[in-house]
Amino acid sequence: IGESVLNWLGAHFLYWWGREEEAVGAFELNTVLYPGSPNAFESLGEAYASQGRKEDAIRSYKRSLELNPENKSAKAALERLVPPAKKEPA
Repeated sequence: IGESVLNWLGAHFLYWWGREEEAVGAFELNTVLYPGSPNAFESLGEAYASQGRKEDAIRSYKRSLELNPENKSAKAALERLVPPAKKEPA
């Protein structure tokens, strides 16, 4: 099975069919089969976030950014989960 097919399947489970567990399974398999894919880890992060699995989502988004530091959507998702710390006034 190709990376894009698993991603398509996971996305359909998650967004079209409302089957979050199956989506996570498809995306987890995608990261195992394609461990160098930033997209696979980003998609897995989305699925984890949809389940409220914040720490798992953060880990997946960070891995996506390790593989592709220019991934703007993973950066934005990570910032939503971990807002930048506010600086204290001097």
